[in-house]
Amino acid sequence: MSLLMLSLLAAHAAGPRASSTKTDDDGKHAADHAFDGRLRTHWTADETAAGQWLELDLGRPTDIGILSIWPGNLSQGAKSYREHGRPRVLRVLVDGAEAGGAVTLEDEMQRVDLDVKAKGRKVRVVIDEIYDGIVFADLALAEVAIDFPEPGDEARLDRWKVTSAAETAAKAFYAELDAAYVAHKEADFGDDDAFEVICEAVAEGPELLWEPVRQYVPAGYRAQAIGSSKRAQTALRKLKDPNGIPALELASLRATEGEQAELAEMVEIFYAYQELIGGGNRNVPYWGQKGWELGALQSFGEPLALEVDRLGNVYVADTGNNRIQMYAGNGKPETIWGPDPDLSTAWFERGRPWYVTGSASGDEPGRWLNPVDIDLIPEKESDAWAALDSDGRIQIYGGDGKARISWRVEGANDPEPGLGGEAYLAWVAKKKQLCAVLGDDVVCYTLDSEEVGRWEIEDGTPNAVEVDKSGRFLMVFGSEVISYSIDGFRYGTVMGNDVLGEGFEDVDLTLDEKRKLWAMTDTGWLIAFKKPGKVDFRIQVSDYGTENQRIAVREGMLYYSYDDRIHTVDVLQLKLDREQAKE
Repeated sequence: MSLLMLSLLAAHAAGPRASSTKTDDDGKHAADHAFDGRLRTHWTADETAAGQWLELDLGRPTDIGILSIWPGNLSQGAKSYREHGRPRVLRVLVDGAEAGGAVTLEDEMQRVDLDVKAKGRKVRVVIDEIYDGIVFADLALAEVAIDFPEPGDEARLDRWKVTSAAETAAKAFYAELDAAYVAHKEADFGDDDAFEVICEAVAEGPELLWEPVRQYVPAGYRAQAIGSSKRAQTALRKLKDPNGIPALELASLRATEGEQAELAEMVEIFYAYQELIGGGNRNVPYWGQKGWELGALQSFGEPLALEVDRLGNVYVADTGNNRIQMYAGNGKPETIWGPDPDLSTAWFERGRPWYVTGSASGDEPGRWLNPVDIDLIPEKESDAWAALDSDGRIQIYGGDGKARISWRVEGANDPEPGLGGEAYLAWVAKKKQLCAVLGDDVVCYTLDSEEVGRWEIEDGTPNAVEVDKSGRFLMVFGSEVISYSIDGFRYGTVMGNDVLGEGFEDVDLTLDEKRKLWAMTDTGWLIAFKKPGKVDFRIQVSDYGTENQRIAVREGMLYYSYDDRIHTVDVLQLKLDREQAKE
């Protein structure tokens, strides 16, 4: 017998051991479960105190570059990971000598790749501190591998794979997988047993490999010898069953680089799909809450622009839900402009992880790519409105709610997320022009999309934009409000800290039904003006910060968006109450 074979036999004979081992209703969770190549099995310590250890005797001195560890009980994915204890701080010892010092792990499902760079026969993982499970006190560790994903000595496994027995087993596996797909798809409520066949192959690879890997691959190198089944992944993707999320999470933990990114994205999609088919909250309170359902709002931290029409209806550019919503004056959601809910990654120009959006995103008429502003266009019988999205598209709707026209602003800056708003629409009634402000570019149009003016803002990108009753732009830059003409002439500063106050970082402007100017700072102060720069009164309407608030005022009622809902304040009544309280 060759020296190599003797060494391999010695490695198998030496094998794994642990400080303690737990036995429960599911059987004995022995040390070798952490070296079997499977992530649904795990070693569990019988003791809950820190200082538990898991050791692998390789049988001979071995060069070890990277030691990969899958912490926790992963048998049911994230659910079992949270329920059971898992390592928080650990050390790696090679032949009794520490390799690399103590390592603190983030509390998340992961594969931890530790740079060991040592040579030795015995590799021990010592757990010094533990994250407590929310249900069980035991400590679990799913798998350990040496130099993952580099293959170990798999020559005997490779020889087995080309045998007639292996080919027969592979054909049987594919037949079983295909039959399971059909059974689950055709059953009215799915087939649990058939679905488990698919999930097992996604999480742990083909079952036909488990025993050969145990026989032919040394402990410590088995995780890289078992890979998730691509065919099973395809079946799971087609079924769109969110119950497959744990299997996909484990497949992702096995994968590397491009494949890992692809699987991680699939997990995101399945989580979003789970939320979508769950139907969401059917009892969204008036004036909204965070979410994608009818009446809910989703900003992802961006401002939610709003306007109030002559009937007291509130229109909101629901940015993260890729739609426009209208609420009645009592806060009840009445109308949505946009298609049905769907999954999306649309987010300005960069995209974001998959999420549920209240309306499917898109760049065709009637769809939106993150609407960022809305403005009213008063007409004889009712108010028309226009909305601008992050793709620079303007869409105009009549007071009857029907689409009229849409076009894209060409050659201007594209808005970017995370800056507190940098894209606006402004209706200049005196000129009958609709102007788009994108960054420091202003482009003005007639209502039939003809461009009639374009200029660059001298002061840069504004924080808020409004048009006063004389037809001049009022633009906020930091703590100053500066006035511009519709053709770009800079009149200068209208007001600053002496008027707006101190200590704020953001301010929004609006005109009420009498074309009276109002301003609200992110410190919760509302200021009413007799005319721009001349204060009528100021009153604190919120005791907490209102980051990225957007406001509208009608008949003394303030509406402002903050934290994914619309807040209302009867300002005149509040003012009267406080005056009476002083008396």
